[in-house]
Amino acid sequence: MGKTRNLNGTPGNLALSYLSTLGYYDGGYMADWLNFIAREKNIKKIEIDILNDKIEPKEAAITPLKSDLKKLRGILKKDLSNSGFEMDFIKKAVMEFEIPIDNLRIKNTVYCYPFIEDENGKIYKPKKRIIETAYEVDFNPIKKMKMKSERVENRRDFQC
Repeated sequence: MGKTRNLNGTPGNLALSYLSTLGYYDGGYMADWLNFIAREKNIKKIEIDILNDKIEPKEAAITPLKSDLKKLRGILKKDLSNSGFEMDFIKKAVMEFEIPIDNLRIKNTVYCYPFIEDENGKIYKPKKRIIETAYEVDFNPIKKMKMKSERVENRRDFQC
């Protein structure tokens, strides 16, 4: 059996991996997608359950936000293994996001509170919240898709 103190950094690793620039999906990083869906659907809190592949509230359960959950489970499994534990030692792995949609001065900040809970009920979490900035303040994949399709249409108009 491993030492549980070695798991203290795992929730932060999961959140930072999820929010890193390697987490890119169809025109935006995860912070962009979180910020977009929160503002689009007027959602202040989003909870991502890594182990069960669930996102709450349901309106936030979009494909881009789910796209890296399998990768996060792999990171969790490797961290556990390196610390001497099996995957079933962890009963919960959650990232809670707060998006301050009511604050007009903060248009692109995402706060993450990740934690894992073991089979004994012990909770592991970072000492501080993780703060990420969406790269595009006015990220809008719907507008991007529309612009992209208009460019394709314009190209067709110029072909002989």
